[in-house]
This record gives sequence, C-alpha cells and structure tokens, in this order.
Amino acid sequence: MEQIIQLLKNIDSSLHYYIDEYGAAIYIMLFLIVYFKTAFVILTFLPGDSMVFASGTLAAIGDLDIKSLFMLFAAATILGDSQNYFIGRQLGKLNSDNYFLYRFMPSRSIGRAKDFLSDYGRTAITASRFVPLMRTSLPFVSGFTGYEYKTFLGYNLLGGLLWTFFWLTAGFILGNISWVEENLSLTLIMVSSAALIPAVLGFVKQYKKKKEAVA
Repeated sequence: MEQIIQLLKNIDSSLHYYIDEYGAAIYIMLFLIVYFKTAFVILTFLPGDSMVFASGTLAAIGDLDIKSLFMLFAAATILGDSQNYFIGRQLGKLNSDNYFLYRFMPSRSIGRAKDFLSDYGRTAITASRFVPLMRTSLPFVSGFTGYEYKTFLGYNLLGGLLWTFFWLTAGFILGNISWVEENLSLTLIMVSSAALIPAVLGFVKQYKKKKEAVA
C-alpha cells in the first residue's frame, strides 16, 4: 500500500513513462487522480498543480492532446469539488456537534477555511483553487455549513476553469523550452514551491491581523 501511495505522489515527475506504458488510458488515470484529490479531503497528498503543469509540458512536445487535457482536468476539479461539498453537506446533517468534521479534517484547516470564506465571500470559492490545502477544505466546509450550492457551483465552475487554464497553459508554454523538458523534476519542485506562495502570504496577513487585534 505504501508503494502505491509513493507511486501516486510522484507520478507527475514520471508521467512520460506512463504514457508509453498505458497509451490513451493515461487520460483516464489523469482524470481520476485530479478528481480524487479534490473530492476527498484524505487524498490531498495526490499531485494537483504539478500534475496539470507536467501534462501541459508533455502536450507541448506532442505526447498529449492539450484540448483533451483541458476538458478532463476542468471536469475533474469541478466534479471533485462538488463531491467534496456534498460529503460535507451530508456529514453536517448527520451530526451537529462537528464530531464527523473534526475526524476528517484538522481544526486548524477548518478554521482557516471558515475565515477565508467569511473574509472573501463568494470569491473565496474561486480563489481557493489556487491556495494549497484551502482548495480541498473550503468546498468541504461550504457544504458542512450549508452554503447555498447554486452559488457555490457557479464560483467553483469559474475557479476550476481558471485553475486548469493557468497551470496547463504554463506547462504548455514552458514545455517548449528545452531546459524545462530536460529538467522536469526540478521544474516541478519549483512549481510546487511557487504554489505555496499564496498560502504563505495568507498566513502572514492573518498573523498581522491577529497581532493588530491584540494590540
């Protein structure tokens, strides 16, 4: 089981090998990985940004089809977030003392997701797609707290399309650079690090706000 988890965690950096091995079935695998990552809070270890980016780089050299990837990744993240929302919704109906919620998610993640949703309102649903951990916890918390699904779906749709377009396009453009193609693993590390910037900025902002409140 541990080997399978390690395989899935590192599949983005070895994606070109799986294309040769699985052929067209790789599209199904890519869809499922992104879907499961967004649909279930316990699978946040699966690659997300880096997976889409790596797929874009391979599309740039003709190993994958960019249009098919866009449709698959957009559908996977939008459907996954909706599934995550409804899991939270059902758990919220089952128990009112948050027992189930805290079994699935750390209280710190729940608190941050609630604050993020409270501070930024509807746009938080769209923006959360670009914030690591928040992208998974916010749909869950939205469902748990009874946030209107119609509103959630609209902003989730926008977030999924923007997120897919950004990372896929970034990979496709940079994939034409020989250095990126030859150093894909290093590039993915850099991309993953860049994805943490919004979270770090959010933490700093929240820390300053708390410090000002105490003062």
